Amino acid sequence: MKGAKNMNKDFIHTEENGIKYLVHPEGSIFEGMKIRENPEDAFDNAIKRGMKNPDDWMYMYSENGKDYFKHYFSRCYRSYPQFGVIEKIKNKIQRER
Repeated sequence: MKGAKNMNKDFIHTEENGIKYLVHPEGSIFEGMKIRENPEDAFDNAIKRGMKNPDDWMYMYSENGKDYFKHYFSRCYRSYPQFGVIEKIKNKIQRER
């Protein structure tokens, strides 16, 4: 497990549209692939966008404003658009009312 503990240090930390990502570094077989620092945010977003049975899905990565998930059993992929900054602000205002 020692290698897994240090894996986070190998990622490049970045933020786009208010979402924090870890990006696989140059030389990795997954070079450039972005994953959310907090995968629960991807699930929360997907559920709001219509995901059914979230326990049946694995968050895989994010690309072009979408979060991608793979089904545990069928292995098929599904994507959900990410909420933008404006949508996040509107949702926060509505919750506070």
